[in-house]
Amino acid sequence: MSDKEVNYFIFANKPKGTYEGSFWDTKNILKTGNYYFELNDGNVNKPKPEDVIVFKEFNTKVFWGEAVIEKPLEEKNTEDGVFVFFKLKSIKKWLYKLSTSEIQPKLDNQNQRLRIVGISKEEYLLIKEEMEKNNVLSEKRQDELINLWNSYKSSPKEDLNQIEAEYQSIITDFNFYKNKIEDGSFELDDYTNVLSNTGSNQGGYLCNFLERTTRRVFGSSKPGNAINFEVKLNKDGHTYTIKQHLQRGEKEGNIDKETASVFFNDNIKKILTTIVNEGNVESKIEFIETHDNYSAKQVLRKLLVINHPFNFINIYSDDVINDLYEEFIGGNHYSNLEKNEALTSIFVKLFSLDNTTFIERFLLSRFLWNYANTKGIADENSPNVILYGPPGTGKTYQVTNSLDFVCQGEKTRYKILQFHPSFTYEDFIEGIKPKGVTKDGNIKFELVDGVFKLFCKEAKQECLIALKENRAAKPYYFVVDEINRANLSSVFGETLSRLEKDYRHDVINNDTSNLIKTQYSSLIEQLSEDKKNKLAYELIDGEAFFGIPSNVFFIGMMNDVDKSIDTFDLALRRRFKWIRKDCDYNVISDETKYRNGGDFDNIEDYVAACKKLNLYISQELGLGKSYEFGHSFFMKMKDIGKRSIISKNNIKQLFDLYLKPTLKEYLRALYPESELDAKLDIALDTFKEPFSKK
Repeated sequence: MSDKEVNYFIFANKPKGTYEGSFWDTKNILKTGNYYFELNDGNVNKPKPEDVIVFKEFNTKVFWGEAVIEKPLEEKNTEDGVFVFFKLKSIKKWLYKLSTSEIQPKLDNQNQRLRIVGISKEEYLLIKEEMEKNNVLSEKRQDELINLWNSYKSSPKEDLNQIEAEYQSIITDFNFYKNKIEDGSFELDDYTNVLSNTGSNQGGYLCNFLERTTRRVFGSSKPGNAINFEVKLNKDGHTYTIKQHLQRGEKEGNIDKETASVFFNDNIKKILTTIVNEGNVESKIEFIETHDNYSAKQVLRKLLVINHPFNFINIYSDDVINDLYEEFIGGNHYSNLEKNEALTSIFVKLFSLDNTTFIERFLLSRFLWNYANTKGIADENSPNVILYGPPGTGKTYQVTNSLDFVCQGEKTRYKILQFHPSFTYEDFIEGIKPKGVTKDGNIKFELVDGVFKLFCKEAKQECLIALKENRAAKPYYFVVDEINRANLSSVFGETLSRLEKDYRHDVINNDTSNLIKTQYSSLIEQLSEDKKNKLAYELIDGEAFFGIPSNVFFIGMMNDVDKSIDTFDLALRRRFKWIRKDCDYNVISDETKYRNGGDFDNIEDYVAACKKLNLYISQELGLGKSYEFGHSFFMKMKDIGKRSIISKNNIKQLFDLYLKPTLKEYLRALYPESELDAKLDIALDTFKEPFSKK
């Protein structure tokens, strides 16, 4: 057998922490990269550099990882005698362990007591195959996620020192409330209040602390509206609303403080006590997820997360948690918090995170949130997507943020352009275009590639490089803003059908069956060899073909005020996944600030005003949802509001500066000029209505 031939071994060791300070427990192997033996261990001289080993824990009887031997055997003198050790490299702790009982009967060597057991390459591959068989994430997928994570955390967009300081402050404030809950001194005023009564310490009161003060560090948890806290102090500062006491159609109660306090002590206080008291986390999860008498479920989840910040990621949305869970685990956990805890455990192992650094957990939460939102746009099952809706709904913002995340600074992996009415097939795929002037002053024409064909060539080259490097091809994203402004059937021409998932060019497997000839293929074939090689997407026996690689994702964006979906022909519509983007009132609530990032005290009234105006536009004026204003219009209040209270005058300023001109143009299509001012006046009054009652 040649010295250069790779051999395979099983190295057995003790589990982590079995013997504190032991040379050969899992913890020390991972920490030092060394694997120790006593001199009399059998087979000790057989492994050599570049041989591959699989780790097995004796006591737990699981295969847990693998490594490659880096250096020949070395000796080490210790108080307990002389030991020999191998220096290891490429140590990998598997995300999923494999019971030795499942695989041992299939191995030639049945001796389970040896520290070193030689195995064949086939047996090594069998162990790996069994390890991955019932697991959602293959090793290749794990490597992709690890690379994306390492890239993401190396360039954080937040000031992490500031986040750490805010975290410490939040924990201090949380302990203030926790201590009061535990010693029984927590009262109704600590739970619900108005900021003008309390000041800003500890977020003023617990509900505001959980919903707003902790939002940046621990993520956004939505109660829906304030009444879902079950009892709240009304804005008059004296009366209370109890959700259970409201009659149909009532939005606010008129309950005295004594009655509200009795309800709080008998109901809410018991819930909070159960969550913050010492006890089993699993029992708290079950309590929260099965408790039906508290509507703001996300807020209770957040309370548990702050109390146990290393057990969970800071995401509370059912939709996001469910999507992540199905992709990465696909098990049989039932509730949101159970799935959250399982996801946290998986990614802590995958990314080798510790249990002492909150910043890593903060970044993990942001990473998974961004990942979930990115996957929501385009994926392998739906590689062609169009985001549509009213102007100002964050279509471009979402796409560019998602691409920044998924491409992690690799600008060549995406291209963004804007269509216009004169955009043609020649601009997009290929065509004859002016290329300078000849010596006698005539315009010179040449056949040139269009922007999309050039992009497809780059994506194809990435596939070829990935194939050579034995890795998955990186995705490439082609983004078109205002996609409805060009004649798409004309722009795509015969290449439109190649967009479909089943008609993509499979570069990795060298499957050319989906390639087609374009209207300029015959011209390319008549050119010189150099030009032919330069212009052809693919040459087969001298013939020029075109295709769209399977790693290309096509994303379009459009305001359907300009042109409705219904105007697209069916051939176009069926090849895209259509995602509607409407005004996101949560974004208005979370991101509309004044001055140095402070929250507006009456932001709920402002959100209500935005909803009323959009409802008036879509229903009473009969324009439809496509003519509603997106949240970016309403967020301009941050440039207008100078105090913590949004005033009626602020509302009028924003309406006159940013909304009125656009709305007036919309109305011209439906109403005579003489009626426009009256309609606009009603729109302004509707916008101001939530403030008129104050």
